[in-house]
Amino acid sequence: GKEIKMHAKAYPYLQSLIVAAEADGINLKIISAYRSFGEQSALKNTYTVTYGSGANKFSADQGYSEHQLGTAIDFTTAELGLNFTAFEKTDAYKWLLENAYKYGFILSYPEGNNYYQYEAWHFRFIGKSLANRLHEERENFYDLDQRVIDNYLINIFD
Repeated sequence: GKEIKMHAKAYPYLQSLIVAAEADGINLKIISAYRSFGEQSALKNTYTVTYGSGANKFSADQGYSEHQLGTAIDFTTAELGLNFTAFEKTDAYKWLLENAYKYGFILSYPEGNNYYQYEAWHFRFIGKSLANRLHEERENFYDLDQRVIDNYLINIFD
């Protein structure tokens, strides 16, 4: 029931993804999208109190979160609700792995990545061109050289 915010130029791509998923019988829900600096700081502080330094494995400091860009989405389904850690076992997750790139979205932290724990629910908009390249070459976003990423990201809304 809370308001979800997203970068205005990425939002149409998200809408298209959700409509396509619905057409295939997949009912995606959004748990989280844009977070302000203050929201990310409060969330990280809560995790740090609960998990100590272990929170660094799954939560970015304020100023470093993809959610602060307004282009990251945490998905779930109506059946899972806030139990999004079980998301990887859903048809929705399988659908996203097979189709999200067509709408410019990628799984930010796949299994075996070197940055954060695996997050099956966390997708990020990076533009169709780069998402297609990563899908075709079976590469991960954060394994690319920053100069390669920059060449794509500078034009993602063109």
